[in-house]
Amino acid sequence: MKNKLSLLVWALVFALLGALWAASKQPTTPAAATAKQSAVPASPSAAGKVPDHPYPFATSVISDEKLGNASTLITFEQDGYEVKLASQAEAGTFKKNPTPYLAKIEDAYKNAKPCPYSVCPVMGDALDNDAYIFVYEGRQFKLCCDSCLEDFQKDPDKFVKMWDTAAQTAAVDKK
Repeated sequence: MKNKLSLLVWALVFALLGALWAASKQPTTPAAATAKQSAVPASPSAAGKVPDHPYPFATSVISDEKLGNASTLITFEQDGYEVKLASQAEAGTFKKNPTPYLAKIEDAYKNAKPCPYSVCPVMGDALDNDAYIFVYEGRQFKLCCDSCLEDFQKDPDKFVKMWDTAAQTAAVDKK
């Protein structure tokens, strides 16, 4: 009897693990995210996949507090936008009603100040119609390719300062 019970428990554990593994392999697309708008995706954004709309803030969209270490953030994509949250509590808040938080992220993209430079701040290459465009802290950034995003994310403050300098120079040139 004890062996049958033990086998039953192990069978349930393996079934649960199998179901969790299968669920983590489901693709997350903007359409799928819209269908499950009240749910926070269970798995983070795919490693190595560059988001179409990277998270545009240095602070939490929930609490407005500065985000901590990238390795401790909860990161996922919802409705085509990358979302970064600082804790499980924030994930719970987002899950209850994602609409106002997604609206903040969308507004950041709609209301960003236009990019003031014409060369990639990472590689120095001229920017063309294929430039990778994203928003961070109210500024539109352009990079020659999405591969440069990793360099940007290592030290965003460096690139914000470069953007601000380029914007000041452009303003002086217009006078």
